[in-house]
Amino acid sequence: MLASLVVDAAGHVFVPGGVDHGREAEVLLRSLCLLVATFGWLAGTWASDQPWLTSADAPAGASAELAAESAVHWPADATTDGALASELRQIQARLAQLESNRLTPAGSQPAPDSARDTSLRSHGVPVTTLWTAQLQVDQYMFNQDAPSQEAFGDIENGVAFRRARIGVLGDYGPAEYRVEVDFALPGRPSFLDVYAGLMDLPHVRRLRVGHFFEPFGFERLTPNRYTVFMERSLIDQAFSPSRNTGVMATNTYLDEHGTWAIGMFRSDANAFGDDSGDGFDSAVTGRLTRLFTDMAMTEQRYLHIGAAYSYRGANDQRVRFASQPEARLGSHIPNVPLMVDTGYFAADSFQEIGGELAWVHDQFTVQTECVVAPTASQQAGTLWFHGWYVMATCLLTGEYRPYSRATGTFQRVIPRRDFARYVGTPDDRRAEFGPGAWELAVRVSHLDLDNSAIRGGQLTDFTVGLNWYLNPYLRYTFNYIRAVADYPPAGSRPHTDIFGMRLGFDY
Repeated sequence: MLASLVVDAAGHVFVPGGVDHGREAEVLLRSLCLLVATFGWLAGTWASDQPWLTSADAPAGASAELAAESAVHWPADATTDGALASELRQIQARLAQLESNRLTPAGSQPAPDSARDTSLRSHGVPVTTLWTAQLQVDQYMFNQDAPSQEAFGDIENGVAFRRARIGVLGDYGPAEYRVEVDFALPGRPSFLDVYAGLMDLPHVRRLRVGHFFEPFGFERLTPNRYTVFMERSLIDQAFSPSRNTGVMATNTYLDEHGTWAIGMFRSDANAFGDDSGDGFDSAVTGRLTRLFTDMAMTEQRYLHIGAAYSYRGANDQRVRFASQPEARLGSHIPNVPLMVDTGYFAADSFQEIGGELAWVHDQFTVQTECVVAPTASQQAGTLWFHGWYVMATCLLTGEYRPYSRATGTFQRVIPRRDFARYVGTPDDRRAEFGPGAWELAVRVSHLDLDNSAIRGGQLTDFTVGLNWYLNPYLRYTFNYIRAVADYPPAGSRPHTDIFGMRLGFDY
């Protein structure tokens, strides 16, 4: 039966008229056509994955010509019956259509399974992925007078990792995400910024949902890798809301000379962002800032003012305000003791009202904040607690402190000359050395947790700091803190001298 099929020099397949195998010939022809179709499809699929066999610049007629050359031609005088010839011509047309679709230039008519990838490429909207990490290792030494040892016990010297963080962040068009954890905090790891959101919405620059800082406080919202001292001031731990789970909207105004932010959060999330409760265990927090700049030197001479407010439901109908001195020794509890503490007391809610100011003039910076916390106690009516700090810095090597108009906070100090860097070509690379950036800073902070009904104590910290920025990402910090507490249980004023050193790296 195979001998009855003839292929001529032009590649045409026909059945000689003198041979009549009837149904067997028809079945064989159908099988051969299916075999040709299958082979052509597999070959086309393989070729489409080979860049050297395809070209997006091929002329429009090339696909039709190649499809025509690959077609199987049936002579008009073939001896197959009319129905068989019609069916074979339909298969031929289908093969030509498949071949034409395969060779169509990319982007003109994408195949359904690749439509999404082609759309991403053509619109230039890749999904970005950036990694971030931070490492801070601290060493502390403590010197206590007799009242300090009596009030707080022996505070031991030690070393610890203050932060050991890793995270990933990015965006897809106007959608953003960030997932960051810390292996030095008590959760080991603890959730830090874990959120998703949208950017550039009408009337709103950013809408964010997840676990992140509430919009309260200049010092709190400035990332710790950009802050001046090893720890934030006394009012931060006592009053400033930390990261909580919620939703927040932010934007700028007056051509990025001001920012606003408002959000609603659970008020007491744990290390993993979890919080539960049947009452209004939530918070509504907002912040408004304004930037005034020098017309001639807008980037390094400016004045920032701001205000923040938070209304907070008391978790489990109780409230506590407390603070350590401006020193932490890892996540071990207790590490550095609380030197002022109201203890838990019954309350329905409390408010936090904050004011902030920062002035930058070339290498000089002055910064201050104050917070007042009226609290609706269940037994003594409204109780008032407050705190403040003032600090001043000077970058001795002439740098200035940059400002973020998008967030209303400070940014990273960039040394004029790194302490060590590579110069030259890859084949002729050599080390070059400079001073880095040096900064001298002083701060006074005060916290008052005494009230007519609550005696939480008062604490004042005097801090002197020295920073050496070896490059924008590597910094050595030295702090001396003198903590003076008015400790009601002991009826004394304990004095504690604290010496701290830190090596920090981040990217």
